[in-house]
Amino acid sequence: MMMAKRSNDLAEALRRVPLFSKVEPDDVVAMAEHVRELHVERGEILFQKGDQPHGFYILLEGRITLAFPSEQGTERILEVIKPGESFGEALMFLGQPYPIFSQAGVDSRVLDIPEEAITNLLDKDCRLAKRMLAGISIRLHELISNLEACSMRSSAQRVACMLQHAAPSAGTQEYDVQLPAAKHIVASQLNLTPETFSRVLHVLTESGLIEVSGRVIKVLNAEGLRKLQL
Repeated sequence: MMMAKRSNDLAEALRRVPLFSKVEPDDVVAMAEHVRELHVERGEILFQKGDQPHGFYILLEGRITLAFPSEQGTERILEVIKPGESFGEALMFLGQPYPIFSQAGVDSRVLDIPEEAITNLLDKDCRLAKRMLAGISIRLHELISNLEACSMRSSAQRVACMLQHAAPSAGTQEYDVQLPAAKHIVASQLNLTPETFSRVLHVLTESGLIEVSGRVIKVLNAEGLRKLQL
């Protein structure tokens, strides 16, 4: 009875993930029998650079960061995973070791999807394959855009670009931006030091373009941010 309840709970959790929302219920239940739910404490490493993928992951609660380690002991944040998002699937298909590591930013709940379970389902449901491919493509596009922004723009332009991308709709002049993680993590994503990020926020505040309250940034003049990037 306990095993059946556990499988049903995992199946219900999978159904709430957008990736599996249109998969046949019986197929979700069958996959849930092979899925593990992991409780990852803040600061805990989920996988290290060089580990061999055995599947992929879905974040249910919390926050997971994907980062490149460095010999200097610092890290370069590649991406911050939010609840409902999957990660690690591209490398699972390639069969290559992880070039990055993943770490819980806060206490988190993660679903560990083994490769065998997902490949069996992909053989039956081509719609799922298309959704996974679309998700990987979107992530690749975002990573390329972030790389371009970090390598071709000034510090102020990178921050302005980030704030502009968070606008709820085109043409909106005032809106709030909730940073997805602590400021030092966001700074790393922009390839900035925390000190430089704080300095840029101060300059933008003094210029009347934004207001900062903790992790909430209120954009006061979106057009002014756009002009910074010209």
